[in-house]
Amino acid sequence: MALRSPIYLAGVFLFLAISFLLYFNLAVRLDSSAALFRFNQLTEIGAERRAAVHGERALTLLRREGETDESLSPLILRVANAQLARKKHDRAADLLRDALATKASQRLSRRERAAYEDKLARASILSGDIESAVGIYASFLDLAGDDAARGGGEDPTALSAYYAERVGEAGALFTGALNHARPYEPTRGAREAHLAAAGGMASLGAFYSMREDSAYAAAGLLSSAYSIRQRLLGGDHPDTVQLTLVLGPVYAGMGRLDDAEKLYLDAFHAQEQLKGPNSPDLSLYIKLLTGIYEKQGRLTEAQALQEHMRNLFRDAFGAQRYAVNRERDRREDINRPVSQQFVLETDYAPGDLVSAAEFSVPTAKSPNIDEMKLRLAGDDGLDPREANLPARLAQLISLCRSEAAERISLRSGYRSYDTQKVLYANIGAKGTVTPPGMSEHQTGLAADINVDGRFMRPSDRAYQCFEENAYRFGFILSYPPGNDYLPGDDPYEPWHWRYVGVSTAQLYREAGPHHKPQEFLAALPCYQERAANGVFPAIGERDICLSGKGDIKVAANDGEGAQPLEEDGKTARILNTMPAAASPR
Repeated sequence: MALRSPIYLAGVFLFLAISFLLYFNLAVRLDSSAALFRFNQLTEIGAERRAAVHGERALTLLRREGETDESLSPLILRVANAQLARKKHDRAADLLRDALATKASQRLSRRERAAYEDKLARASILSGDIESAVGIYASFLDLAGDDAARGGGEDPTALSAYYAERVGEAGALFTGALNHARPYEPTRGAREAHLAAAGGMASLGAFYSMREDSAYAAAGLLSSAYSIRQRLLGGDHPDTVQLTLVLGPVYAGMGRLDDAEKLYLDAFHAQEQLKGPNSPDLSLYIKLLTGIYEKQGRLTEAQALQEHMRNLFRDAFGAQRYAVNRERDRREDINRPVSQQFVLETDYAPGDLVSAAEFSVPTAKSPNIDEMKLRLAGDDGLDPREANLPARLAQLISLCRSEAAERISLRSGYRSYDTQKVLYANIGAKGTVTPPGMSEHQTGLAADINVDGRFMRPSDRAYQCFEENAYRFGFILSYPPGNDYLPGDDPYEPWHWRYVGVSTAQLYREAGPHHKPQEFLAALPCYQERAANGVFPAIGERDICLSGKGDIKVAANDGEGAQPLEEDGKTARILNTMPAAASPR
């Protein structure tokens, strides 16, 4: 037989190849098994972008054959992953939403489900569906509990830490998706849905506001929440005003002073209408506005506000308001600074500890343990049943529970040096425990506050109430934003409130340097002496008490005179005469 020509053989081969390809393509398009086979084949070799088309076709064919989403749930999740690889975020979000809505998805472990919900939230952000992402990540924040306090956890393998980490990583996506200068407005849903979205944005924004690298995410979320609440509730609604205390500092930190000024002015006028023009409770917003005016160089207006606040305090608390218990407070360490710059002695222990529960302070733990004890710290000459630390804390909590409608309790009170040492050895920098000797809990004067079973957060209504009213009961926020009092990257603790006595807390609000409580306590005798003589720091002039150049010597930790300072602009925290402790970092 004559040999076939090469051209003939090539033609036959080409015909067969084309026929096979046509058959294969037809089979893949019409046969669900073939489409599924091709999808599996491509995903196994990591070609998910190419696999997505076949996965979609397999889903379509299988549904035509009578398969339900319940039975297809695992495949839907896999196709969603392939669509994510193609960056088809809107389609991936639809698939993930369908799969997670099935009963079959309930067989996923909690961590597996959280991972898919995280993918859904990320896909939602990238496809412009901010509300869905906010709903998911706000629920993650609730599930993270205390691990959301600093964006991590004591046990990195815990599911709560996983939730916190996912929220933290989403900050970059929110930064890219939201214009911090133009608030986002929800595009669907009725009034209640918009308010729910605002609530989630407020919680997430407050979380990001505590992270140095997430200011733009915080601004975008908080400004959107504020805009929604202002539109639907009004600028004078408590929920709208509450956001001022979180968004204002974010704006100030970004240099958006005009925006911060407007926020504080609106909040001041809202509170003025609510509480009256002569209420000292306006002092918080006066203090915040004063700081903004000072940064803007509007010193005359800032000074006028300061004078207004002093008039309010004089009328409310009396002309001699800062002469009470000064010697007692100094002698008994009521207003002693404690930080990594002011370290306590290892054998320091208060002698007047009492059970907080005996004074009607709600406790988060058994009332019989030492951690649920506080110092009595009673005022001389006043009713010992009411003029003391635990009684005043109970009054403050009662007020804020009524105003905020949130569960507030004492999470942690007194902790000895040895207890702090053990806790720090077990938890260290991963958690919210201060190194031994640097903790105000050792004095018995500090109270960590729980809200709804976890650390107080800036987004809580209770936080606003404490910020506005704590000074009237003798408490101050010990570790405000931007402090360097404790080791670690982020020592801001919105849950940690320290008792310094009523007169000292009032003086701090009226004349103390904003968000510098330890410096203020270190220089307290100077402030007290000058206030008693009616001499207060003037806006735009150097604070003599902090500079150490006044006639009044600033007391050190032991209550005696301090070393004079060089004129180098350093703050009063270097007045500690004790040897500096080595940082445990």
